[in-house]
Amino acid sequence: MAFENKQPYFRRIFAGKNVYIFAVVAIAFAALNIYRLNSPLEIGTQAPELTLYAYNGESFKMNEIMGAKVVVFYKKHTFFSNYIINTTYKRALAGFKILQDKGLAQVIVIAQGYDTVEELNNLLGEEDYLNYKNIIFAADTKKAGKDYGIRSWPHLYVISSDNRVIYETKIGSADKVQQILWRD
Repeated sequence: MAFENKQPYFRRIFAGKNVYIFAVVAIAFAALNIYRLNSPLEIGTQAPELTLYAYNGESFKMNEIMGAKVVVFYKKHTFFSNYIINTTYKRALAGFKILQDKGLAQVIVIAQGYDTVEELNNLLGEEDYLNYKNIIFAADTKKAGKDYGIRSWPHLYVISSDNRVIYETKIGSADKVQQILWRD
């Protein structure tokens, strides 16, 4: 009988060169997980200054904006990104825009990889982003991510009128942000 001499299934999987493959895969996943961990700003922390650029080329400092701010570190869906999280944020952009239209806060969406006005205008030229010219801004996304402790985009901060962080989350919703703004 040929079956009698075979090793048990799990022993065969973890035997020989297979052990090395599993070790490499485990190390790769561990490194990816460590890389993706954010170390966001704590509640009450002064929000770091960011220079933002509008689609028309005008620049301004974020902390010069009077009133509350909702800062969304947005990542457009790519082949390597998380489809569900990115799609959730893309759908939420309309809700965040409504918060701004109601006068509850200035919404600032910083799209990862769109650091220049030209790149921003390419994004705003896409059909899905045409209506967001007054909330999506270009910025030095590497510096912004570093200053705000964001390695894994997207992320959301609510910043008070005195430029202090009052809320932060990985996945934010306009309804939750509206509740926070009403409390503040």
